[in-house]
Amino acid sequence: MKIMLDTNVLISALVFGERTGRLFDMLFESDHELYVSEYIDQEFKEKLKEKWPAKAEKVYYLYRQLDIRFCKSTEERLGKLRDRKDIPVLSDALYHKMDIILSGDKDFLESDLERPIIYSPSMMLEYLEMLHDK
Repeated sequence: MKIMLDTNVLISALVFGERTGRLFDMLFESDHELYVSEYIDQEFKEKLKEKWPAKAEKVYYLYRQLDIRFCKSTEERLGKLRDRKDIPVLSDALYHKMDIILSGDKDFLESDLERPIIYSPSMMLEYLEMLHDK
C-alpha cells in the first residue's frame, strides 16, 4: 500500500519515538511504500526549526536517510476538509493515488473520507499487529 505520512506523525515518530516510533519500525520492515510530499517535507522542516532548533538539523538529516519516497506537491486543490491547512496534504495524497494518509490530525480523522483511508498511528499499529498475528 502507498502511505502518505503527515507532519504530525513524522514529529511523533522521529522526535518522541515511543508507539509511533515502533510503528515506523514496523512500516519500514513491511512492503508498504511510505511517501512524503514536498509540502509535508517543508512543513516538517519548519516545525523542527521552530520547536527544536538545537536538534532540528540532525533530525532532518536522519529523516532524509530513511526509506521514504518524496513526491512533488500539486498546485491543484482536491477534496474538501474542515481545516483548509490540510487541503494541500489531501490534494497531494489524492493526486499521487495514496491508499492511506497516516495522520494524528483530528480534522483528517473525523473527515469521513472514503479514499484515501485515514489512519491514526494507533489505528495503523493495530492493523499491522493484526496482520502480523495471522
